Amino acid sequence: MKRLLIILLTGLYSLSFFGQATNLRTEAPIKTVDRIFKEFVKYSESTDLPDNKAEMEKSFIALKDSCVPADLNLLINVWMYYDPTDFPTRKLIEPIFFKYKKASLDAVNKRLNHKRKGESVESAPYSDLLYLKDLLTK
Repeated sequence: MKRLLIILLTGLYSLSFFGQATNLRTEAPIKTVDRIFKEFVKYSESTDLPDNKAEMEKSFIALKDSCVPADLNLLINVWMYYDPTDFPTRKLIEPIFFKYKKASLDAVNKRLNHKRKGESVESAPYSDLLYLKDLLTK
């Protein structure tokens, strides 16, 4: 009886661990972007792990089909500040902006009106928002 109980508890523990690992792999694309971007910015990185770049790319592709207007605020900041070496952030995000053009334009205008400390119209990446706005109005 004791042996059966140990086997059952071990099985339940294994299922619990497997469930947690599965949840990590099924994280919503915008949550993945948010998590990786926060870590990147937190440490003022100029590079990122290949796994993070792969997850970001996969998430951007998924977001092209499942983006909601609230996601665009984060994506604009990622477009501006996630620039690890040899990673085409803007090339991957811009199709999302074009697919959701009106909502993206609204988000760009909102971001332009809420400049952060140290940002200016004279310097990138903040000044690049004007370029993005121009692209979205065409």
